[in-house]
Amino acid sequence: MDEFRQLSFGTAGMRAPVGPAPHQMNVLQVTRTTAGVASWLAERAARDHIPHLVPEDETGIGRSIYPQDGPLRVVVGYDARYGSHTFAATTAEVFAGAGFEVMLLPTPSPTPIIPWMVKQRGLDAGVQITASHNGAADNGYKVFLANGRQLYADMEAELERYIEAVEDPVRVPRVTVRPVSDQVRRYIDEIVDMITPRQADLLRVNSERASLRIVYTALHGVGGRAMSNAFQSAGFALASPVKAQQYPDPTFPTVTFPNPEESSAIELLLERAAEKDADILFALDPDADRCAVGIRTADGGHRMLSGDETGTLLSTRLVPEYTGEGAPPVVATTVVSSQLLRIIAEDKGWDYTETLTGFKNLSRAADNSRGDLAFAYEEAVGTCPAPDLVPDKDGIATALVTADWAAELKAAGVSLQTKLDELYRRYGYFASTQIAVRTSDPRELVDSWSLHPPEELIGVPLIARPLPENQGLSVSGRLDSIHIRVIGRVSGTEAKAKMYLEVAQASSHEEASELLKRLQSEVEGWVGQL
Repeated sequence: MDEFRQLSFGTAGMRAPVGPAPHQMNVLQVTRTTAGVASWLAERAARDHIPHLVPEDETGIGRSIYPQDGPLRVVVGYDARYGSHTFAATTAEVFAGAGFEVMLLPTPSPTPIIPWMVKQRGLDAGVQITASHNGAADNGYKVFLANGRQLYADMEAELERYIEAVEDPVRVPRVTVRPVSDQVRRYIDEIVDMITPRQADLLRVNSERASLRIVYTALHGVGGRAMSNAFQSAGFALASPVKAQQYPDPTFPTVTFPNPEESSAIELLLERAAEKDADILFALDPDADRCAVGIRTADGGHRMLSGDETGTLLSTRLVPEYTGEGAPPVVATTVVSSQLLRIIAEDKGWDYTETLTGFKNLSRAADNSRGDLAFAYEEAVGTCPAPDLVPDKDGIATALVTADWAAELKAAGVSLQTKLDELYRRYGYFASTQIAVRTSDPRELVDSWSLHPPEELIGVPLIARPLPENQGLSVSGRLDSIHIRVIGRVSGTEAKAKMYLEVAQASSHEEASELLKRLQSEVEGWVGQL
């Protein structure tokens, strides 16, 4: 029964409603989890014989007490949800009680700051208290490893044994932790450096950026201040927020669900874009690690790009074509994302890798390759534009590199839509959508899909293939040049089943859209029979 079920790690850490039960987020749960994480990290450090030296350019308790081999060092951050500050303080105090040197962020901050700090400062781990884009009732706990990546799936079972071994969380030692100085400014400086032009190009680029009309929303999350400062620092003078959603509010009063993928969540953004005659639009999720991008349409209106459209476009901007020298750059996406990136990679000589969903898998995409990870994205509007800087999805960095490109294109009299059309003309027209079914038992729906998959959809014979690790089922088929695919899986972050639909390599946008519409109708009919 649910009241006796303990929380476990899913696609992106732990997430659950705030409440007193063992399967909910509360101080005892956070205490137990952190004590287990601390014990697990300490055991791994001792087992692997890794020295944890305090950097020469920093001072603090580690340098004064451990002059040669410092304590394990961890950063703790949090979003603006109910309970987040208390849970973060609890996490920091439990780590300190276990002998860790702890950097507790002083204010609610974007999630990408945690992997950035872990990687850039050589920390041993990081924890962010966040439920990302979940509803207002939820909170969560996300762990980052010493390389700045999320906790790997193959480590979860071992870590959970350490958590289960914590007998009485009330007796876990805790030591008060004073917060460090605000890190947002330093993070912004580094991501702005990614798009800082050469001195010879500075005047031209600043002029291009000054005329780009940007509208963005933080969806009541923690990204508003960072996004505003980032645009200002990068020279985008005409960046306007959706004021009603700019500041943190744990009730998310203007949206039913704070997910930028949901059409209802970006209504105010589209209204603001029309008001400002915007060239480009951005919607962060509440913890600012995901970013949905919107563009101006040919009729003067606006539409949001899908995660697949944004990801494939940015790959061509950020990853150079392989010249044959050295190892090819590695690009990665997930099994539910569009097949367009694979086709582009084949053409440009990139090393293409496909993983299970979640950035905990994407971040490891280059581990068995000769080259380094150059770019990764997932269909759910998550993009990693600079793996060396933030080895995880980063909504603010995504917005900056996209705005930089949009300003350059506007000055040349073209647009992101122009670039997208060029991709389709070269590689075939793609269209995709997603059907999300909120249900108390999404596994039952996905199991039904897996046990009784359709043999044919829109006249195309299908072949069924199970996803790895029993995550769902993919059915796909080809008729002439057109390829269709439908994937069913259980969401790893919410109580819903997801169906991913794609039509690939059609001869025109109209043909792709019409086929997708028919495909969606047939799949929705199948779902409706359950």
